[in-house]
Amino acid sequence: MEKWVIEYGGDGAIEKWFDLLSKEQFKSVAKELKLLEICGNKLKLPHSRSLGKGLFELRERRYGYRIYYTFFREKTIILLEAGDKSTQKNDIKKARVRLIKVGRGDNETEKFSGLLRKTP
Repeated sequence: MEKWVIEYGGDGAIEKWFDLLSKEQFKSVAKELKLLEICGNKLKLPHSRSLGKGLFELRERRYGYRIYYTFFREKTIILLEAGDKSTQKNDIKKARVRLIKVGRGDNETEKFSGLLRKTP
């Protein structure tokens, strides 16, 4: 089974969020990301669920973290936003705005694609 590539947008929001996590929290999130990398669009509940219109939620259950993502091109996953249950509503709004930027057409998509980085 070919792995998916996980990348994130160039504004640094995801990177900053990762940096705030403790070692144990990061390990727990990394475990879910690894599962997403292996399973891609086949990953379902309790690990992942669709929020509609191309937005998905990766669910880390130990600490209640959520990572919002979309599928981009072949075998690429873009992480759009992350947070916990307390910031969930706002995080979903931010993720939807970033999702619009990803799907806005070839010029914007290419521009966004140039800002992508692979996850650590």
